[in-house]
Amino acid sequence: GFICCNVQETDLSGHAENVDRYAEKLEIADRLIGELMDTIHGDDILLVMADHGNDPTIGHSKHTREMVPLMIYGENIKEGFVGIRKTLSDVGATVADYFKVKSPENGTSFLNEIKK
Repeated sequence: GFICCNVQETDLSGHAENVDRYAEKLEIADRLIGELMDTIHGDDILLVMADHGNDPTIGHSKHTREMVPLMIYGENIKEGFVGIRKTLSDVGATVADYFKVKSPENGTSFLNEIKK
């Protein structure tokens, strides 16, 4: 199986510039992601990411230029840093590669780089 999740509450808290709520939602997500990791077996992959970077202390509610976090977990996934990707489209290309379907127009799969 493959799980890709977006933690929407951190996004809403960041845009609201509510640092305390942002931290609270990150702690909840961290705990629940840990529980979800316990269910990943075999060729399953858990992919956790944001859709954009955000600094909730910047003084405005627009998107900011922080890097987008990306966590990939699975029994058959190498530990380590996946590098700085050129585009979030690389994630879409990697998912397509995982399911052996046609790749999107943009993006480069990094599936072979992360598999054991």
